[in-house]
Amino acid sequence: MALTQVRCPDCNGLNVVKYGKQPNGEQRYSCQDPRCSRTIFLLNYRSQPVLQSSRTRIIELALDGYDPQAISESLGLPEEEVTRVFQQLSRLTAPPVGVRSRPDKRTKVAAS
Repeated sequence: MALTQVRCPDCNGLNVVKYGKQPNGEQRYSCQDPRCSRTIFLLNYRSQPVLQSSRTRIIELALDGYDPQAISESLGLPEEEVTRVFQQLSRLTAPPVGVRSRPDKRTKVAAS
């Protein structure tokens, strides 16, 4: 059985203990060094968040009419990341489920 030393990514210390598991089953670790500001970390993070500058560029290209595949090719991002940004935006802009839009109550002015 091979053992690997787990080091804290911030302080590079070896005073690390297991600290439960993520919902997906990944092991969490906790740095026990009192001088370290890092408390909980994973050895391998699966996905990195999309930078704000990339998010802005994705939105600009989408508004210009590009599809997710073309955006991912032009920015060098995985298509899943572009799709995830689209999904996040749709949650922010879409009306809640079951809510109907109200008809326009403005009255038309009759031509005189």
